[in-house]
Amino acid sequence: MAGAGARRISGAQFVYQHLRDQIISLALAPGTRLSEVELAADLGVSRTPVREGLNRVLSEDLIEQGPTGGMFVRSLDPDDLRELYTVRSVLEGVIAREAAENATERDITELRDLMEKMSLLIEHAGEVVRLGSEFHAALARIAGNRRVSQLLQQIRGHIQRYRNLTTQSQGRRRAAIVEHRAIFEAIAARSGASAEYQMRLHVESACAEALTSAGERLAPSSDGATDE
Repeated sequence: MAGAGARRISGAQFVYQHLRDQIISLALAPGTRLSEVELAADLGVSRTPVREGLNRVLSEDLIEQGPTGGMFVRSLDPDDLRELYTVRSVLEGVIAREAAENATERDITELRDLMEKMSLLIEHAGEVVRLGSEFHAALARIAGNRRVSQLLQQIRGHIQRYRNLTTQSQGRRRAAIVEHRAIFEAIAARSGASAEYQMRLHVESACAEALTSAGERLAPSSDGATDE
């Protein structure tokens, strides 16, 4: 019995991770209808772990339930993007402020090294994105606010879906590096208020870029999916 239970949990985790990855990467397009029968056949599992995996993705709001019970990949729209970045701006602002208040000299050195690497690799979009993520992760670690980090984690997948719609230009990469440097300088000066302000400017700029870059690929807001 224990072995069967473990296999079922493992199957549900596999389904959940597969669906989550496919939705965030946009391999499953917004609005796609999800069929338990088809997913079970495609993934080689029974319908029970599929149902459990779907429920986990549903709890993260990455899919939505239609009025007659069908499940669909949640749509993308400008209003949702703005709401997500508004929440991110507040949370990342708290992280920046607390990082400035808590940073040690060793932390400042680590952040400075990341900034220098970012500047050197400006021509390499993937590296700039990776280093930017490391910079934000380092700030979260320095801040040490577990609850805020958890809340950020909850919306990260949603934000990544919008990021995958955009193409980051060299101009935006340069602007992002300037913004990161302003955040770093505020933290190095131990100015919590300035660090929070600069972080919120940075997130707001990223939101504006996402809205512009995604453009017509964002559907207008709707009242929900249907089974038709």
